[in-house]
Amino acid sequence: MQLDGAQVLAWRLRRHALLPAAAASAVEVAQRVLAMRGWPLEGAELAVGVRLADPRPGTVEAALEARELVRSYAWRGGSYVMTHATAAVALAVRRTSRVWESARFQKQGRFALEDWEPWRAAVREALAAGPATRAEIWEQVRRDPALRQLEQGASGVGSDTLYKPLHWWGDICFGPDRDGASTFRLLDEPAWDGTGEPKQRGPQAVLDHLAAYGPSTEANLRYWLTEGLSAPWNRVEEWVGRLGDQVVRVELDGEQALARALDLEDMLSAPADDESLALVPAFDPWVNGPGTAEERIVPPARRALVSRGSSLVLRAGVVVGTWKVRAKRLEVELFAEAFGGAVPSHVPGLEEATRRVAAVLGKELEPSLATA
Repeated sequence: MQLDGAQVLAWRLRRHALLPAAAASAVEVAQRVLAMRGWPLEGAELAVGVRLADPRPGTVEAALEARELVRSYAWRGGSYVMTHATAAVALAVRRTSRVWESARFQKQGRFALEDWEPWRAAVREALAAGPATRAEIWEQVRRDPALRQLEQGASGVGSDTLYKPLHWWGDICFGPDRDGASTFRLLDEPAWDGTGEPKQRGPQAVLDHLAAYGPSTEANLRYWLTEGLSAPWNRVEEWVGRLGDQVVRVELDGEQALARALDLEDMLSAPADDESLALVPAFDPWVNGPGTAEERIVPPARRALVSRGSSLVLRAGVVVGTWKVRAKRLEVELFAEAFGGAVPSHVPGLEEATRRVAAVLGKELEPSLATA
């Protein structure tokens, strides 16, 4: 089956609740896009806010405080905001590599394999009374003579070598930031079900990606699951094979890709719209999910801007400019080549998109146009 890239992006824009912005809550947005970069949290707030029917400040922070969402180390060593269901799948896939058993990892964290279980137990005990910073955790853990040799690994440069596997195992996650410092807390709420093994969760990880970012090419899946979560590619291929007729192979602009069978009808009927415009923050899921090398979304000549963390202007799902807030102005720089060499004096949808960003930031903003 042949699919048109523009039509697929139109379907995906609706799937992401970007155009139209129609999500009712931060949880719904997370379900739709899978994960949002969790640091700095302002980025996740914007990623959610521009997708809400009623954008407002602090939506993600409130959902984290209510434990409706979880923030944990996941893709490429960074922190991400997810639903409990997505986290259970993603973290199981992250455990596939068992990197904490490697000599390199042990050397980096200055620990031995036999330290893992006592360390896990000690951290859980240290967090039993509530969220704590790395320094506060170490102050309690260091009382155990058997663990004092972990001081450099637990509290010095590179200390996350010891903390990240505790996230992947579902022992802990991030708590609320305190005076600019990160805290960790126990991941022990009833909604958490992170006990599954990679072989159980892997096929769901593939389906999750297809639901949010499909149709997915091999490069897209490698970016998300192999490069992002360290799952060996042969394991991912095995997961795909186990999905049977839940997935179908399609041709997307002449390239082979996978899609969920149940999405095909909606993809084929999605109306393409060259005028739809949205503003998204740096490292938004729209580009982080398929990867910045996805040329249907990110023009190759502008990829560096996206990778460096520019906030992005999307037209029909394609990156056509960048934006930033300065005082009371939202300054937009559009790529001349995206508009036939001459940027128009008026871009449909910019005022509404600006209003959405302003509502999330809790301030008044006026848009201004320039050419990049």
